Amino acid sequence: MAILLLNDPLPHLNFQTFAPDQRLADWVQCYWKIGFKNTQTAQLFKEKRYPDAGASLTIDLSLTTPVITFAFNRHTQAKTFSTLDSLLSVRFAPCGAYHLLGISLHELAEKDYLLGHDFTPSWYSSLLACVERMQNSPLTSQLFFLEQWLLTQAMSKQLVANNTLKVIKQLVQLNDCATVVSKQLGLTRRTLERRLKKEAGVSPAQLQQFYRLKSARTLLADSQISMTDIALQCGYYDHAHFCHAFHSFTFETPLQYRKRKASK
Repeated sequence: MAILLLNDPLPHLNFQTFAPDQRLADWVQCYWKIGFKNTQTAQLFKEKRYPDAGASLTIDLSLTTPVITFAFNRHTQAKTFSTLDSLLSVRFAPCGAYHLLGISLHELAEKDYLLGHDFTPSWYSSLLACVERMQNSPLTSQLFFLEQWLLTQAMSKQLVANNTLKVIKQLVQLNDCATVVSKQLGLTRRTLERRLKKEAGVSPAQLQQFYRLKSARTLLADSQISMTDIALQCGYYDHAHFCHAFHSFTFETPLQYRKRKASK
């Protein structure tokens, strides 16, 4: 059963995150929920979506007919949310959508795809049946139905940990380059790059960049550690290199990011 996590980075949207069943932990980062009860006035908020080689399957339950979208982005994007939204989403870990749902991410990038319209996967009808059960149900039931559907997908594919997961876990620790990791696992550098692109939609270098900046954002938001120390902890040569990479990725400086997060 999904467990509520305590962090709340977007309180103005009543944003909640939930940890998945341990059997799905290799493929699902979390579930997240946005939505207020008994809200009649719409307020709009623009938030950034930062890439981390994960993907999202999102169900909009605020409409009479639920809308299901799939999104995978390799660049930071702005997204507008409303206080009238009622969204429930699965945030997949890198390569999770490929292994659980058979989606090749490098073919579906940089926009939200409407299921049943932009593409219709083989499991679409079973997901629709799941969503029908979710409508007008309490959140705990919605999460239960969605997780049971994902577990059914996992069991049907007999998922087990594989070399790609090992590669990802080693690369995101940021200690070794792709060449070192590939040799440790008995793969050529080319095989590693081809497999990662197919299953996670990114190159080894992109994956490491995403996680360096993800770690940096966490440190900037949750501490008063100096910029220089954050740069070194996240694998950058110096403060200037870190600031340039951060701004190119997020479209704001580390200091601007820290101040914006502090204001919320």
